[in-house]
Amino acid sequence: MSDLTLVIANKNYSSWSLRPWLAMTELGIPFSERMVKFDSEDWARNIDRLSPTRLVPVLWEGEPGAGFATFDSIAIVERLHELHPQAGIWPADPYARARARSLVADFHAGYSALRNAMPMNIRSRHPGKGMNPEVARDIDRLCDQWSRTRAEFGAGGPFLFGAFSSADAFFTPVASRFVTYGVSIDGEARAYQEALLNTSAMRAWTEEALKETEFVAMDEPYA
Repeated sequence: MSDLTLVIANKNYSSWSLRPWLAMTELGIPFSERMVKFDSEDWARNIDRLSPTRLVPVLWEGEPGAGFATFDSIAIVERLHELHPQAGIWPADPYARARARSLVADFHAGYSALRNAMPMNIRSRHPGKGMNPEVARDIDRLCDQWSRTRAEFGAGGPFLFGAFSSADAFFTPVASRFVTYGVSIDGEARAYQEALLNTSAMRAWTEEALKETEFVAMDEPYA
């Protein structure tokens, strides 16, 4: 198997970069990180070589820009599942695995009100910003999904399916958004949020995000 390199962007802003990075880091899949920051000279000079879509993340097997590329966060975690079938990318139980894939695909394709009004911004605090009826409905539906999934599949650990999986990696940026925008949730959903934010991988990502100083205007609608 070729060496793996994950191409990502700013840790403060790039929620899609965070997802496969979390899965690989928390589940112990070895990889190298190649950061290309938004609106930088590095981005302008190298993004065409490093990303077939000019978007991040991208998983490279072999030399970045010359090896084999898998792009889009869902495709990346599926490729990781093929490369490391015993790592726990998806739950082992087939029903739990089907549910995990359903939840990830549902979030990837939907929840646009929440994602657009509350972009990930780890180092900032904007309590109350971005909230509107559409966003509130997205939050309610998501918290209901979290609680129902935990009740059905969550025995044996604090995550959606007990042990950490890529489903949890996909929802960790949402847990971070709730901190940034002062969204208060309770019950099982709150306990799950705290579990996501306290993984060793998320703590490491957050520490690095807080060191960044770049300002990306499109990700700062409330600055």
